[in-house]
Amino acid sequence: MKRVLSFIKKHKILSVALLIILLLVIIPMIFIMINSKGGSYGSRCNDSKKYEISSKTIKNVKKRINEISLVNDIDIYTKLCTIKIIINLKDDVDVEVVKQMSSDILTKFSDKELKHYDFALYVTSDNDKSETYPINVTKHKTKDNFAW
Repeated sequence: MKRVLSFIKKHKILSVALLIILLLVIIPMIFIMINSKGGSYGSRCNDSKKYEISSKTIKNVKKRINEISLVNDIDIYTKLCTIKIIINLKDDVDVEVVKQMSSDILTKFSDKELKHYDFALYVTSDNDKSETYPINVTKHKTKDNFAW
C-alpha cells in the first residue's frame, strides 16, 4: 500500500490521467450493462397483463369478420406487443373491401389496446393466381389506421 501511495505522490499527473481513463471506460460499461437487460421492445411489453386482450374481444372480431361472405377463415393471436391477424379470403377481393374490413377490426379494440399494441394484418386468398394477395400491412400504436 505504501508503494502505491508513494507512486501516486511522485506521479500526480499520471495518476490523475489513469483515474480519468479508468472512469471513462468503467462508466459507459456500467450503463451498457444496465440497459442491455431490456428486450428489443424495451419496457413497453412489461404491461402485457394490464392490456391483455380478452377472449371476448377476439370472439367479437372473429364474429364480425366471419359475417362477411368473402372470408374463409380468420386467426388472431398476440405476440409480445403485436396483435397478428391472418385473414384468408375465398377469392380475389377488391383491396378497398379489405381496407374497410381492417378499419372494422380496429373498432372492436379499446383505445387503451390500440395505443399499446402494434397490429399486423396478413391477408391471403384461395385464388392461387391472384396478383393482389398476399398482402401484409401494419399499424403502429401511434397511428390511427393501417399503413396501406
